[in-house]
Amino acid sequence: MEMVAWLAGEPHSDEPACACPVTGALVRACNDTMGDAARNQCLRAFVPRLVNSRGSAALERARGMLVIHWLLHTLLPAWLRSRGRSGDAASLAVLPPVLGDAELHAVLAAIDRLWHAPRAVRWVVLRALEGLPPARYVTGVVPVLRDLGEAESGKAVVALLERLISSRCPLGDAAG
Repeated sequence: MEMVAWLAGEPHSDEPACACPVTGALVRACNDTMGDAARNQCLRAFVPRLVNSRGSAALERARGMLVIHWLLHTLLPAWLRSRGRSGDAASLAVLPPVLGDAELHAVLAAIDRLWHAPRAVRWVVLRALEGLPPARYVTGVVPVLRDLGEAESGKAVVALLERLISSRCPLGDAAG
């Protein structure tokens, strides 16, 4: 994120004003847990694309919902399958796209039915329901990523960042 500030001509900071706070929080959290090779492979290409990625508060909330949707429809199922729990992973496929509080309540109930889901997943959903800014809760996906291992988590982060940065209206394509 310091490179983003530099490219944008902003003062040295890991929270440049031109960058989306949601995406920035996720990038910082991933950056801090990745080794140099993974960081360079997964995050470096996104640096110029983060310049001027900041949008409205509604866009930030939509990006936060997209992270939660991804956590529940992609990351958590991968985590469950890696532990031999394909049935539990399949049960998450029926969850609706995460667009707001109604879906978050449904997601919370589904998570509670899983006898052993990472606590971080529940934490993320609860923080969103409390109304915290998405930049404060999206970092909760990192413990689940870390459990998947560097190779799989790197691919997952790249896919998520691509969706977050490419879409100016993630709510409209959350299910895709």
